[in-house]
Amino acid sequence: MNYAFTVRDNLGTAHSGTMEADSVDQVQQKLRAEGKYPVSIRPAGGATEGVESSTVRARLSRTDVMNLAMQLSVMVETGVTLSEALECAAAQSDKSNVKAVIGDLYQNVQEGRDFSLALAKHPRSFPRVFTALIRASEKSGMLSRMLQRAVVYMRDEQDTRRRVKGALTYPAIMLAFAITTTIFLLAFVLPKFTVIYASKKAAMPLPTQILITASSVLVTHWLLILVSVVLVVAGWLYAIRTPLGKRHWHSAQLRIPLIGPLLRKVHLSRGMRMIGTLASAGVSLIDCVATAKDLCDNIWFGELWDSVLEQIQDGKQFSEPMFESPLVPRSVAQMLSSGERSGKLAHVLEQIAGFAEAELKEQIASLTRYIEPAMIVVMGFIIGGVAMALLLPIFTISRVVAS
Repeated sequence: MNYAFTVRDNLGTAHSGTMEADSVDQVQQKLRAEGKYPVSIRPAGGATEGVESSTVRARLSRTDVMNLAMQLSVMVETGVTLSEALECAAAQSDKSNVKAVIGDLYQNVQEGRDFSLALAKHPRSFPRVFTALIRASEKSGMLSRMLQRAVVYMRDEQDTRRRVKGALTYPAIMLAFAITTTIFLLAFVLPKFTVIYASKKAAMPLPTQILITASSVLVTHWLLILVSVVLVVAGWLYAIRTPLGKRHWHSAQLRIPLIGPLLRKVHLSRGMRMIGTLASAGVSLIDCVATAKDLCDNIWFGELWDSVLEQIQDGKQFSEPMFESPLVPRSVAQMLSSGERSGKLAHVLEQIAGFAEAELKEQIASLTRYIEPAMIVVMGFIIGGVAMALLLPIFTISRVVAS
C-alpha cells in the first residue's frame, strides 16, 4: 500500500513524498532510519472528501483546545508522529469529553484523513481560524509552529474577551442593583409613608407627589407592568435577530459613549490579528480576509472585510478600502499601505493588532477605574433622591404642627 508523508530533515526543511509499505508504523521506521522526522503519514489518495459532521457530540473548552495544541506541538516538534501524539494526548487526559474528541481525531487521522478535515468535523470545539492554520501547516510542513501560533492567537483573543466582558459586567450589575433598590422602595417602603402623610393632611412637595404616583401605579398595575416589560424584552430580542434589527443594533453598539470606541477597536484588532496570523502561515490573502469576514460578529465590520475581499479579487490593494472606511483610523490605513509597499503586510497587520490590543487593555483599565466612582454617584443620586422625596413632607408636617 502506498502512503503519502511529510517529513523534516535535520535542518528543519519540509519534504513530501510517497512510500510503499505494509503499515504506517513501517513507513515511520523507514523514515526515521533515514534520519528524517515524520510530520504526517497517511494513505496515498486518502480521504479528502467534504467535511461531514462527527458522531461524537462532546465539546472542548478553549482552555482544553489550547492545552491539546501545546501538547501536540511539543510532541510533533520532538519527532513524534501526529497519530502517536493524538493517542498519547487521549491517554493522558482525565476528562471524558476530551478523550472522546481526541479519540475521534485519532481515528480520522488513522483512516488517512487530513488533520484539518478531522478538526473541521468539530466546529463547536475548534475555531475556524485554528482549522485554517492547521490546513496551512499541511501544505508547508510546519505543524508544530502553526499549533504554537494558534495557541497564541486564542490566548490573546480570550484575554481581550475577558477584559471587555469585565468592563461591561460591573456597570450592568450596579445599574441592576440601583433599579432593584428603587423598585423595592417604591413598592414596599413608600406606601407606608403615604398613609402617614395622608393622615396628617400635609401638603406634598412635587418630588413626593411624583414618587407617590409612581408607587401607586407600580403597586396597582404591577402585573401589567411585568407583562409589558417581558413583551418589550422579547420584542427587542426578536428584533435584533432580524437582518434590519441586527444591523441597527450593531450600529448602536459602535456608537455607545465610552463603550463604542472599545468595541470598534476589539473588532478591528481581532480581524487584523486573524488575517496577519493566517497570512504569515502561508494562507492566501483572499482566504485570510474571507475567514476574517466569516468569523466577524459585527455586521458593519463584516461588510468592511467583504469590501476588502471584493477589491482584492478585482486586483486592488488591501489598504484601498481601509482609507475609505470610517471604521478604520487613517493612521492604520497608512501603515497598511506602507506594509504593502514593503512586502511585509502580514507583519504589519500583526504589529497593528498587537498595538491596538495593548491600547485596548489600557483603555479598559482606565474605564474600569472611572466607572466605579461614576456608578456610586449614580446610585447615590437615585437612592438619595428617593430618600429626600420621602423626607421632604416631614419638614412640612413639622411646620404645620409648630403653627
